[in-house]
Amino acid sequence: MRRDRSWQQRPCLRAAAARDELAQCFAALLGGPVRTVDYPGIDQPMIIVSFPGGGHLSIEFRDDAPDDEEPRLGAWLELRAADPAGLLETALGAGLTQVRHPGHPYYFMIPGGQVFTIAPAG
Repeated sequence: MRRDRSWQQRPCLRAAAARDELAQCFAALLGGPVRTVDYPGIDQPMIIVSFPGGGHLSIEFRDDAPDDEEPRLGAWLELRAADPAGLLETALGAGLTQVRHPGHPYYFMIPGGQVFTIAPAG
């Protein structure tokens, strides 16, 4: 029997208790609005992160989602910034974990194991 994995289209976290902490981290990191929303058909409120240059990231919370303290081996998400080193410093100052990778030095992990890379804008 094949398990439905359609929910994996967005990052999912198990610890709904971390929702406020994660929202505060993204607000500090990006300096933009982060809001909590209820969505029909989704059991727990999710957060929507709005990026300064446009676009959004939604993070869903589920009891059966992975809850890792190690970087996930799945897709890593990319942020763009004029100053990648400065944005990484902001992420680390917000309590997020730096991830070492040979690609370049600008990677961090949010609670639950989702990894972001920070690429130069432009």
